[in-house]
Amino acid sequence: MQTRSSSNEPSSPNVNSAEREQPNVLALTTAIKKCVDFVNELPWEIVKCHLIPRIFGEGRPIVRLDRPYPCLDVCSTWTKRIVSADDSIHFVLHVDHPLSKHHRMRLRMVAPFIKSLALQDLGVYNPELVKCGQFLSLTKLNIEVTRCHEALLQLLEIAPNLTHLHMTFDDDTQASFAAFDVLDRCPQLIRLNLTLSPNTIIDMTSNSQRDRTYDNITHLQAVCQNEDRRDVFIPLIQHLPNLRLLYLLYPPSSTNMNTIHQHCPKIQQLFLSFTHVPYKIHGDIKQEEEDIPGLRLLSLHEGYYYNDYFPETMIQHSATLESLELKDSLLLYIPHVETFLGRDDVEFKQLKSLRFPDSSDPSFITFMEWVIEHAPNLESIDAIDLGAHTNVFNSTLRRRPLKRIGFRSTLEPQQHVYQFLRHHVRLGDKSHLQAVKCILHSISEHDSWIFLITELTQLKTLELRFKSNDALMGLDTFIHQVSEGCIGLEKVILKSTFFPSSSQWIHDLSKHRNLQEIIIDTTHIPDHLMIALQAFSHLKLLHLKYDIKDWHSLTSLRHKVPSLVYSEKHYPIL
Repeated sequence: MQTRSSSNEPSSPNVNSAEREQPNVLALTTAIKKCVDFVNELPWEIVKCHLIPRIFGEGRPIVRLDRPYPCLDVCSTWTKRIVSADDSIHFVLHVDHPLSKHHRMRLRMVAPFIKSLALQDLGVYNPELVKCGQFLSLTKLNIEVTRCHEALLQLLEIAPNLTHLHMTFDDDTQASFAAFDVLDRCPQLIRLNLTLSPNTIIDMTSNSQRDRTYDNITHLQAVCQNEDRRDVFIPLIQHLPNLRLLYLLYPPSSTNMNTIHQHCPKIQQLFLSFTHVPYKIHGDIKQEEEDIPGLRLLSLHEGYYYNDYFPETMIQHSATLESLELKDSLLLYIPHVETFLGRDDVEFKQLKSLRFPDSSDPSFITFMEWVIEHAPNLESIDAIDLGAHTNVFNSTLRRRPLKRIGFRSTLEPQQHVYQFLRHHVRLGDKSHLQAVKCILHSISEHDSWIFLITELTQLKTLELRFKSNDALMGLDTFIHQVSEGCIGLEKVILKSTFFPSSSQWIHDLSKHRNLQEIIIDTTHIPDHLMIALQAFSHLKLLHLKYDIKDWHSLTSLRHKVPSLVYSEKHYPIL
């Protein structure tokens, strides 16, 4: 058999097989360039409303820069376009280990576009971070400094446009925190959250201009994890004359509190606490120069207060004080209460809202009775146990056109609560009461005052907080009566750790003709409740606040209820 000669084979280009397998480099480059141009020319609305949700899914977009993230590794044009399209993207970076070459390249690429960044364990590897370029768009920084103060200063040098700085200075040794060096590098700073370890010392000597002030800073949250060093922030606060909001863990002495008011006359919201809890800004912070200086909100949370600072501060700011919050396990003792009771010249004309603590000393009760008598425009009283405030109820509250009241149920009969609600039921459409809040231990026929709420035809807002699972036992009956009796109801707020194993209780609310808003605040929302909530597509607002683990069920509910909004309660910053 003869073999076929090569002359009989089909003609082919004069290239070897390996070359024939290579792609057309020019065509490939052109195709990539067209893709890049296409991405670059996409309208912002398409990128923000369609691409971003598909890439990041539901929830706040989080990018961990030290982990693989394929969606940001397509090409530089794509990455820059995506990152700059959404202001809500939050970047997280752990710098307690060397970054790989790939991660350094990615960080260098996105650094100019990062607006929100969390850094943990800033220290020896900071030079790698500094070499990645300028963070000119960065406005919000959450940072934990454990070892190297110099590293912090180097970082702030390349992030000159910070407006929000949340910093934890965590060092077991007696480290020194140079406050002036930090603030000098943050000329745009508005809000400062500062947490110091128990032994940290604030060094206020490094700045040559000892009288320098930082006029842009309007919000300060200052936490030192050492109760014995409650005055540690006073030297710093004296350099912040335009503070509008101040939060302090472990309140300073009365003398130092007066020093704060002297150097910071524009403070409008003051939060003092013995337990670190997030604060909530009440309304807008007014910054017009013509505003009358003085407190609008005074909030005390937990702890034992034994001095005259509280009553003296209230009287000093009687012309501006709008809200007084005395929360949870707070015990106030006023040693010279009789000296304030004769002040008939004092009137709290702006005081609209008042919240009572869990327990009260007789001197405090006496003082608060005097305050209520001198607050003619009071509209809201919250968390009050009328059994403990009999005189307040008998002499004042029944005559007041209150718009909102909050009750705390007890295991004892609450006859005064019954009388108060019965009075407003009899008033009918002449009642001014529009909102009721109940902190409940149980719902039963024995708690007859609770079921009087269902007869308040003028009620617009009902808030229920359940202290235990036992309180949920009678929920079906109560909600059924609410849906039939509270014909003017527009808003329902439900707060509980857990909800019943059946969602039958909420079906009656879906039939309420006037209901417009439901807010559910809990840890977990079971599937059967998510399904039941699909019947509320007519609401103007359905707000769910919980620890979201199943995004699929939330997405399904959003398709059924267009007005749905949600908040993640347990969101990790770092």
